[in-house]
Amino acid sequence: MKKQNYRRGQRKKSKSHHNSFVTTILNIFSKDPFRGYNFRQVAAELGIKDKASRDLVKNILDGLVNSGDIIQVKRGKYQLNPAKIKGTATKTTITGIVDMKNTGKAYIITDDMEEDIYIAANNTNHALNNDKVRVKLFPKRPNRKIEGQIIEIIKSAKTDFVGVLQSSKKFAFLIPDSRSMPVDIYIPLNKLNGAKNGEKVIARITDWPKQSNTPFGEVITVLGMPGDNDVEMKSILVEYDFPLDFPENVKREAAKIKTEIPEHEIKNRRDFRDTFTLTIDPADAKDFDDALSLKKLDNNNWEVGVHIADVSYYVKPDS
Repeated sequence: MKKQNYRRGQRKKSKSHHNSFVTTILNIFSKDPFRGYNFRQVAAELGIKDKASRDLVKNILDGLVNSGDIIQVKRGKYQLNPAKIKGTATKTTITGIVDMKNTGKAYIITDDMEEDIYIAANNTNHALNNDKVRVKLFPKRPNRKIEGQIIEIIKSAKTDFVGVLQSSKKFAFLIPDSRSMPVDIYIPLNKLNGAKNGEKVIARITDWPKQSNTPFGEVITVLGMPGDNDVEMKSILVEYDFPLDFPENVKREAAKIKTEIPEHEIKNRRDFRDTFTLTIDPADAKDFDDALSLKKLDNNNWEVGVHIADVSYYVKPDS
């Protein structure tokens, strides 16, 4: 009888040790709820090196997945189940950048979690591509990506979009060029600013009522007809947020640059003015800063010179 009681005591002690082990592992995940760990990293946190104990860690992790305490975000990578996080609401929200698809659904790229967050089209809350947003996480569903809902747009990435104007007698829409822009922009007829049906234009979002599926905007620049090389080049610049024109103060300062070269400056440089030299920029270039020269040498060889403008002579620091 004493021997049997001893064995029962051993089993009870073993079960207690196992439960303590489980609690310790859960504490590791709780320290950083949005970080993912594999079983080797958990074992390292526990200071475990022998194979038997590491196998035990792996079995415990599988058990915690089955109980819903942790989730497997990818093969062999585990994370605390957001639904199990206790405390303030901020612990079930993350911030990240929107990766918008043309279908309207989105993924949130975030440093807070090991994988991106799936956002259904009806949960994007008017956020657009590259916006910085705050997301509320939903409880993890088995064999599904972590999902959430955008609850705040912290910073909009852009408000100006290029596309083709489609107008009728009563209303108009901008059909954006960008594949990451999932909605058209409604343009009231009094906000067309001279744009005509079928033209490429730049429109700015001015409002997006909560109950509306599409934002409201106005035409701010008419580029021209699609297919024209200059129009398409400008469209690409707008798409990637490059300015189409220089600011007025820059233009005024550039106009003050003297085109005559002082005599003392000529003495400091090699003079190629008597050598056949031609610029190679097109006629409509904004600057002529590349040139080639050609000269026949005394030994009947030809010398080709490559010339690059010294921009620092014209553009001074702090100007």
